[in-house]
Amino acid sequence: MMIAASTFPLKQRAAAVLLATLAALSGAASAADPAPAAAAPTPALDWTNSGNVSLVSDYLFRGVSQSQGKPTAQATLDFVHVSGFYLGLFGSGVSHAAYNNGGGAEIDVYGGYRHTLNDSSNIDAGLVTYWYPGAHYAAGGEDIKYHTQDAKLGVNVGSFNAYGWVTLSKRWFGFAVDPYSGKLVDTRGTLYGEVNWNPELAPGLTLNLHAGKQNVRNLAAFNYVDAKVGVTKTWDGWAVAAAAVYNSGDASKNGTPLWTFFDADGSGRNVVKTRLQVVATRNF
Repeated sequence: MMIAASTFPLKQRAAAVLLATLAALSGAASAADPAPAAAAPTPALDWTNSGNVSLVSDYLFRGVSQSQGKPTAQATLDFVHVSGFYLGLFGSGVSHAAYNNGGGAEIDVYGGYRHTLNDSSNIDAGLVTYWYPGAHYAAGGEDIKYHTQDAKLGVNVGSFNAYGWVTLSKRWFGFAVDPYSGKLVDTRGTLYGEVNWNPELAPGLTLNLHAGKQNVRNLAAFNYVDAKVGVTKTWDGWAVAAAAVYNSGDASKNGTPLWTFFDADGSGRNVVKTRLQVVATRNF
């Protein structure tokens, strides 16, 4: 049978229409498929922690040497909550002359709350307990411990901060005997105020300036002013600091400075005045 010449073009047009329809249906089905779900963001941790270990040439607390001018090791561990609450631990070696009959260690437990004011400012309130395991001495028929509890309140504004401290415990670091009368006194309510400024001089290089005033309640002979001028260099989790530290304590009794810590063999060392401190720290 002879087929008309127009039959093939007609079949080709029908095939083209069929293919176009199938392609359109396939595209519509693909468009209807839901897109893969995005990975859920990792939830922020409520608590974060940080810490460091240090080697110091001389442990200076408010300008007073706690290690008889000798080097010692220190460590700090901090936990901070997103709400602003924080907790921490600090440990250091100390001199047996400074803390009689003890284990040569200081362990501090502290906590508080920082209220954010803006991106660079906050108000900080907290408590700290300084604990000296086993350290004590006898005086006036009492067993005197060195453990001390302080409350603090401060404000941080950028690289500047100012703090006030008040002693809540009956004894301020074991100070209990009037050096002139020999009577026992209560040093609760001892006050310390300080200002600190730590501006960045260059990337990784910070200037450290500090000034403080200590008033020991009922033991005014031990009052002093302390100051520090130094620099800190940081890089890759490391920090090295060097500073000149001054303490004005100069009261004495019978020619012996009151700020003298005596060893078991009777030898003593003045633990104030001007000192150089070097600190190497590894942060983690």
